[in-house]
Amino acid sequence: MNLLLLHGALGSAAQLRALQERFGGVAIDLSGHGGREIPSEGIRFEHFIADIDRAFDEQGWREAHLFGYSMGGYAAMLYAARNPGRVKSVITLGTKFLWTEEGLKKELRMLDPEVMEQKVPAFARSLADAHGTNRWKEVVRAIAASMSGLAASPLLTTEVCARIACPVLICVGEKDTTAVPADTQEFAEGVQGSEVFVLPDTPHPFEKVELDILLPRLRAFWRRTA
Repeated sequence: MNLLLLHGALGSAAQLRALQERFGGVAIDLSGHGGREIPSEGIRFEHFIADIDRAFDEQGWREAHLFGYSMGGYAAMLYAARNPGRVKSVITLGTKFLWTEEGLKKELRMLDPEVMEQKVPAFARSLADAHGTNRWKEVVRAIAASMSGLAASPLLTTEVCARIACPVLICVGEKDTTAVPADTQEFAEGVQGSEVFVLPDTPHPFEKVELDILLPRLRAFWRRTA
């Protein structure tokens, strides 16, 4: 199965290694993440669309299934809307689709590198390992700017979502305070034919997701869409 795995903001291809070990597929570092340089104009979803195009070309794929965690899920949905003939299905997990001013302020409070070093030093060290000791703070600031732009001008509008022609499975943790189950359900109502799966007792971080609960649902979904 042609499967492309897209990580979340501040993540890298390594974030989805456990999923890749179970299902195979190709995981990529999105622009500005991992070993990828931050574009001069900042991190934008247009760069992620180009990243996905590049992955298709490198793999020689005409079509593929997309799985995206958090920010990667937003990129996957946007790509499916723009390239309906290339995407067989989309699965998102923990993706924040609906943005409010309050929600943006909450996310931005958690995207202050100096605060992160003080409050969550282990996480800050993991970001340094993933993105480089001398550049992880730049990545955090670039993502904060990207989120601010997305909140001001959402890309997945009702009109854009109407162009998504493939099956879509939208997953969210019951205790996810970033994506928020109620918001996820509301967004899914605007995506024709989409399904929603709420993982019980699950917060936002991918590392906290119980794969033994998630994977059977993914298998069943991919079996139907193969």
